[in-house]
Amino acid sequence: MSRRIRIFRRREQDDLLERSLRTCPACHQDVHVFAAGCRHCGQELELLAG
Repeated sequence: MSRRIRIFRRREQDDLLERSLRTCPACHQDVHVFAAGCRHCGQELELLAG
């Protein structure tokens, strides 16, 4: 059985999806971080500064 030689390290998975969503305080659904309002319940959201 041959063994593969790794030249580059394996990268950890990027959590881009997790970083681009936040929870609506009214209905607790996931909402995009740049959304001005929740598409599920209509709650107005504050834009978060990163």
